[in-house]
Amino acid sequence: MKMYGNKVDLMFAGIFFMTFCGAYFGQRVVETQRGPLFRAEGSHVTLSCKVRGYEGTPKQNFHWSIYRPASPSVEIHIVSTADPHFTYALYRHRVRMQDIYIERTSTDSVLLHITKLQVHDQGEYECYTPNTDSVYYGAYSDKTILTVIPDTLQARISALSIRRAAGESLSLSCDVSKRTSQHTHLSISWFLQIGGETLELVTLTREFILQAGTAFHHRLESGHLRLDRSGLTTYLLTIFQLQHSDQGEIYCEATEWIQDPDKSWYPLLIKRTESTKVTVEHRPLAADVQESEYTTDSSVPKKTFQPLHAHGIVLQVNSLCSDVVSVTRSWAYYILVILFFVI
Repeated sequence: MKMYGNKVDLMFAGIFFMTFCGAYFGQRVVETQRGPLFRAEGSHVTLSCKVRGYEGTPKQNFHWSIYRPASPSVEIHIVSTADPHFTYALYRHRVRMQDIYIERTSTDSVLLHITKLQVHDQGEYECYTPNTDSVYYGAYSDKTILTVIPDTLQARISALSIRRAAGESLSLSCDVSKRTSQHTHLSISWFLQIGGETLELVTLTREFILQAGTAFHHRLESGHLRLDRSGLTTYLLTIFQLQHSDQGEIYCEATEWIQDPDKSWYPLLIKRTESTKVTVEHRPLAADVQESEYTTDSSVPKKTFQPLHAHGIVLQVNSLCSDVVSVTRSWAYYILVILFFVI
């Protein structure tokens, strides 16, 4: 009898657990990207939102709103996946022009896109999901804070056109500066553009690690490609022993990175410099140099320079021939004198 009572107690305990704890595990949960998030004015920004633990249709709808710092209790509707009339007049033009829009990444997750972030886009963003559950239970919205910071990243290159002979060296400098108050890191990359193809030359990563593009890895390893930092803002690219395949347009790209609360790194800003046109010319052969510097025209003064070793040999042979001719003339003179007295 006691055993039967224990089974009844366990049964009621199971029913209680399934009723309450099961409902808890099945409740709706909405999650936005963890904040606060720092993003630069003028950049393209995305905010993520997803829902789980819901009932009903697998394709969930989403509403995005903002609470601005000046009026933190006033909700301003931005855009919705379900209601075309959801948007307030303040954002209607930007939504119509697709400057602000929602992208579905799955049936129950979306991205809010702001293609050109403005200063007054700063605030607390709320993602809300309309109810599709048989019982209204759980969290139907979540919020995240977005802070807009100024764009202070600048990048400039040292020259716009350079000519070098094959085998010579090339040096270009890229000046990069930033004045943000946030803790950010920089990465610097150099690229070579040949026609429609863009090749990575070398990159100094945000962790201060130097790595070369696939096509230039062996040249970095052999020391024929360098990227050095000079001072606080200058990054110097050096290519030794230029090849004809290095001809093209070279530019520098600076990326400013910031670490989000979830510990991931986000490219806050990317700035690309103008391109430097690099022309690699053929190195003239030694024979071509001799032809251009010597002349057979007596009216043109001949150049004086260090003769090649082969010329030295020719000059020695000419000197030897002169000595032989001189000796021969002396012996001929004496023979004529002797013959005159004999006759």
